[in-house]
Amino acid sequence: MAKQTGLLQFTGKLGNVIGYRRNGSYFIRSMPDTVQQTTATRRASRDFGIASRKGKLIRRAITPHLAINPGGTLVNRLNKALITATRDRLPELKGFRFNPYTGVEQFFSLQPIITTGGILHIPAQKLWPPAKATHLEIVVVAVRINFAQRQITGRTESATTIDLSQPFNGAELAATVPGRGTLLVTLQVRAYEHGAVIENRRSKAADIIAVVVPATIKKQPVKVNSVPRVKRMLPYQSLSTTGKVVLSVPARQRE
Repeated sequence: MAKQTGLLQFTGKLGNVIGYRRNGSYFIRSMPDTVQQTTATRRASRDFGIASRKGKLIRRAITPHLAINPGGTLVNRLNKALITATRDRLPELKGFRFNPYTGVEQFFSLQPIITTGGILHIPAQKLWPPAKATHLEIVVVAVRINFAQRQITGRTESATTIDLSQPFNGAELAATVPGRGTLLVTLQVRAYEHGAVIENRRSKAADIIAVVVPATIKKQPVKVNSVPRVKRMLPYQSLSTTGKVVLSVPARQRE
């Protein structure tokens, strides 16, 4: 691994080398002559591809609506979180921080909750703002993503500002989106001092606080009533005194 020092820096393949970016710097490494793939490496490659596609959708849906800089580690951190979060475990993304240095829980003594009606409820409480902060800006970004079809199916935003010079009596903001797909709710908090954002990484946060996956409808097996087979019966047969079989033929057939 070597650091790129030229004027033109790149990522991806170039001849027999690979360029990539890490923490804002560009590096280069040589390509291996052969790649030995085992069952485990193929599975890991598949899981990484799935996580990368999901991560890209989540970033497209949420980050343009956040007013914080998530830094150069967002892609790797989100992909890593998604690799272990299969469809049934996507709620494990709850608590993911777009700002890795600060979480929204650091601003509240009582944590916000999502009600069954899709409302973000912040209880009345004593807030924990950063030093010098006069206001807190609260923004909720709720999105729906259909991961199977790779589509962002809906989005809504709501916001409020808390005056820290007054007692905080609680707040409620809309936090749901109608439609199909997985619901992800992100809460952003930024501290202000007399109308200006306090520009340090400890004074702002944006976390995924809720993940609701669509309910899975299990198909019940269809029960088929078993009807006994009915054999076609011949007309009544009678034996004559001679032992011969005499068929009873309907009158219409005799005509």
